[in-house]
Amino acid sequence: MKKIAPSHTISGVFVFLLLGIFAVFSTIMVLLGAKAYRNTAERADAHNAARLSTAYVRSMIRSDDEENAISAEDANGIHTIAMRNTYDDEAYITRIYVYDGMLREWFASTDLDFVPENGEAVCAADEMTAELNGPLLTVRVRSGEEWSEVNIALRAAGAEN
Repeated sequence: MKKIAPSHTISGVFVFLLLGIFAVFSTIMVLLGAKAYRNTAERADAHNAARLSTAYVRSMIRSDDEENAISAEDANGIHTIAMRNTYDDEAYITRIYVYDGMLREWFASTDLDFVPENGEAVCAADEMTAELNGPLLTVRVRSGEEWSEVNIALRAAGAEN
């Protein structure tokens, strides 16, 4: 006589239950990993924006470091770094400032009125302060929650290298 094998319903349910638990936990792990990656990427972007803005300011100041050419001013209620130069007997001004969530550069003849929205966007930034104390220019730029500060000794103003 032939024996009929009993059905293994309980073991089949157990296998499907294990697969279901594995699928749920795998999904949770993927979601948690994606959230952690997104937070890390956002913090890195804010940090890089802050570093980029101060590096840009530092290089602009170094390129225009002439005696009495650089000042920290308020123009139309906006903190700016103003750099005055003369090219071909024509006076020009370059302003670096934050407007509408961007660090901007505005270059024009000194005859023109300052129009902040016409400046060229350089990188993301939320706020900038600049203070000139003798030959030391201190610039602070905020991107998101992170502040970045750079102190620049103006060589043309008599600061030592």
